[in-house]
Amino acid sequence: GLLIFVTVWFLSNSIFWTYLKLERREAFKDVLWHNNYDELQKIYKERLSKNLTWSSGHGVNSDQNVMANPFRIVCYYVTPSNLTRSRDLPPNSVDPYLCTHIIIGFAIIQNATIQTRSPTDIQIYKTIVNLKNVNPQLKVLISVEDFSSDGEFAKMVSSDELRTKFATNTLIFLNSTGFDGVDLDWEFPSWPNADLIQVRNYTLLLKKFRHLINNSYMSSNKDFVLSVAVAAPELIMRQSYEIQQMSEQVEFVNLMSYDYHLYSQYLPLTGPNAPLYQRNAEEGYMETLNTNWSATHWVEWGMPWTKINVGIPTFGHSFRLINEDNNGWNAPASGIGKEGKGDGFVSYPEACKFIQNPSTTHVFDEEYEVPYAYNGKEWISYDSPVSVELKARYVKNNKFGGAMIYSLNCDDFEGVCSSIKFPLTRIVSNILMKD
Repeated sequence: GLLIFVTVWFLSNSIFWTYLKLERREAFKDVLWHNNYDELQKIYKERLSKNLTWSSGHGVNSDQNVMANPFRIVCYYVTPSNLTRSRDLPPNSVDPYLCTHIIIGFAIIQNATIQTRSPTDIQIYKTIVNLKNVNPQLKVLISVEDFSSDGEFAKMVSSDELRTKFATNTLIFLNSTGFDGVDLDWEFPSWPNADLIQVRNYTLLLKKFRHLINNSYMSSNKDFVLSVAVAAPELIMRQSYEIQQMSEQVEFVNLMSYDYHLYSQYLPLTGPNAPLYQRNAEEGYMETLNTNWSATHWVEWGMPWTKINVGIPTFGHSFRLINEDNNGWNAPASGIGKEGKGDGFVSYPEACKFIQNPSTTHVFDEEYEVPYAYNGKEWISYDSPVSVELKARYVKNNKFGGAMIYSLNCDDFEGVCSSIKFPLTRIVSNILMKD
């Protein structure tokens, strides 16, 4: 019944959404036709090398890096205690100039108080926070996560007393550790089981944070940042948030515009992790599974453009094909692939290694504006320098608040693909900060 409702609703509004679709960037269409991976790497190495900063190994004039910037570049950094979907990046290897904000993931909630996942995380927090001594314009936030609608987040938001306790405790934590703010990553309120009271309570938590942050600013001139990591799929967007009310409380939201397709026994077909646009042949619910649809509907449902950071992933997903001759989109798969760490999660350097194999075929889809690659029965969807540049220009051309990178850990921080470290994040930084 729900699928029928969604299909009918989209068909009845097709003219409006066609009009709403945002501007595409055409300047790099010629690059999309390159199937030679080495040629693509050469193009982007030349472009990026003109703007190297930290990874060049030499100090740079701060005036070149910390000038006022109209766009945010919000980068998640994941500590070793949270590496289920990431890779281990030493904190002293993080570039302090690539991002305007670094969000450290992830703290947890226990008894309505913020807690580290591991005692070793404290020293990592200090190392990242100290990057502000190198780049005084950098802001560092802590992200608090929960992946359940009936876990610690749900318990905490259930009463005004617990909401007040958590918000107050969190601000004390921020003051004592040097963080500039908090990011709430609850995946997801009221999902999958609808609970309107829980949605309302989440809004009340945000209001409580805003009230306490405003009081903190009035009393001590300390202005903390409040951000929320938010869902991209239409059904979760509708069910989990009071978007307009949220917009009045947060400084920005981080749109998780990825994981649109990954292997599932309920939908065992290949698909793009983070398509920028829909394909022309897609209809109904399938045409909603892309960055453009999610971003425009967050705006339509009440979140200002300037408060949205559009998610750009540095990771992809792997699939195991049933028939290696059926290797395009929507190809039947028997499970996750072997690429990466065996969990179906592929970092950019792991994708590079796969693509550089002479037996691998690399394809760039002009409609989704993302690539995929296959070798025998191994198949991956990922983001390349080309697709990341297109996403960054999408953010800039349409004047969103900025981009969100998930994550620094999954970018090529060691320079495996080329001599350039953090190449995908650097593309976004160059376009939004300097281009």
